[in-house]
Amino acid sequence: MTNIEKKISNETASILLKKKCIEFSFKKKFQLTSGRKSIVYCDCRKIISHTTEREKLINFALKKIKLDKTLNSLTNIAGGESAGIPYASFLAQKLKLPLSYIRKERKKFGKKSQIEGNIKSHDNVLIVEDLITDGSSKYNFIDAVEKVGGRIKAIFVIFNYGINKEFLEYKGKKIKIISLAKWEDVLYMLKLKKIFPKNEIKLIASFLNSMGVKNLKSFL
Repeated sequence: MTNIEKKISNETASILLKKKCIEFSFKKKFQLTSGRKSIVYCDCRKIISHTTEREKLINFALKKIKLDKTLNSLTNIAGGESAGIPYASFLAQKLKLPLSYIRKERKKFGKKSQIEGNIKSHDNVLIVEDLITDGSSKYNFIDAVEKVGGRIKAIFVIFNYGINKEFLEYKGKKIKIISLAKWEDVLYMLKLKKIFPKNEIKLIASFLNSMGVKNLKSFL
């Protein structure tokens, strides 16, 4: 990781903590979509309401995308329903590229489309979401793009849990994940700023490790 990338990761983690996009509850646990109880909760959608922080994160995203030379040929920015749509819109506007968005499933009326906007055959697509956990929620988006002949160059997220580190493996392919921060960055900032005592940071790290989050040994 370069110094620029490390700075981006640390500043992103600080913003997510400051704006309570990442929250912790040791007593009354959060219930996740899967039904599992969790002591952590991530909601990166909150950032869209904070103009200064939103602008900073979008600029960080542009730097990360431009540092990745494989993305020089992008021709479409596709937001995943629903949290990815605003971030895809901001990026498409900055990059002056076509915008599309992908539904979680096909509409059941009209043209029964899953993709809104226009992804053409051979388009080089960046899928944009707010975060990625184990990656399974992205499979429908990937399938939808490939069905119309689009080529997925990478997935961009504000926050990557770190279960999948740099790539999402799906159907024998490795799809690059570009992110601004991971859990290891958040725990580092919790420790640096002394937000929680060491025993509570260890408890968070232990819980995340049980979820399959990697690179947390130094906090356990």
